[in-house]
Amino acid sequence: MVPVVGALNRLRASLDQLKPSEKRVALWILENPVHASSLTVRDLAKFSKSSQSTVIRLCHTLQFKSYVDLKLSVVADLSSQSQSQFSFAEITPQSPFHSVMGDLQQSLAHSIQRTLSGLTEDALKSVSDLIHQSGRILAFGCGASAVVAKDVQQKFQRLGCNIWAVEDFHTAATITAQFGPHDLLLAVSYSGHTSDVLEVGTIVRQAGASIVAITQYGVSPLQELATVVLPVAANEVPVRVGASGSLLGSLAVVSSVLVYYVNRYPESSASSLSTTRASVGSHVK
Repeated sequence: MVPVVGALNRLRASLDQLKPSEKRVALWILENPVHASSLTVRDLAKFSKSSQSTVIRLCHTLQFKSYVDLKLSVVADLSSQSQSQFSFAEITPQSPFHSVMGDLQQSLAHSIQRTLSGLTEDALKSVSDLIHQSGRILAFGCGASAVVAKDVQQKFQRLGCNIWAVEDFHTAATITAQFGPHDLLLAVSYSGHTSDVLEVGTIVRQAGASIVAITQYGVSPLQELATVVLPVAANEVPVRVGASGSLLGSLAVVSSVLVYYVNRYPESSASSLSTTRASVGSHVK
């Protein structure tokens, strides 16, 4: 199995949300990645002045199945050329524009690569099954995340799914207030802290329905609500013109779910795609 890259990025992104004991372990790994990649759980706990159970909890928080998976990912990060000290700023009027465009290209490529490398087949399978089994599906996101929700709707309506995409809280709350255990919310929020999304997610959980979260790595209220998390690893700058890496990473997640879904349910997918294609055939050259 090819090791998943992204452990060091997950650690950095999660620092502010980790418990103090887990944060000590995370900081020690970030400061000593080469050394950490060769340690046992017991040794890492000793060096980071924590416990073995804390190390294991950190692995689960970062969505690694085991400590071995975490170590393999650290090794992959260290050997990956994509894990350079690359820094991108959108507003740099003193730089030649061709240089800014080159940095933008690298930033967006890194976001997509890191996001796709962090998706697991288990998560894609779980999400595909939830979509296939759901009676009603709502894709909900605000701001740039609404673009992702709309993309989910466009893709899965073609497959015959009973799905809506909305960006207004009142509409989302009205729809999900009628949800039951067999319905599904696809919640999109890169930060994982968008209040509108969290409130709708709470309504869905109270209804006993499932939640799939498309959000960044790390601990967040949205991850705590979610049934399944599809993580996004983006190279966003603190002060930005608009979402770029996180938006493309989220769209890459949606495309991955779609590709997995049609391969898991090929017959029904092919039939729906053929039917919907025919319905617009006279308008498509």
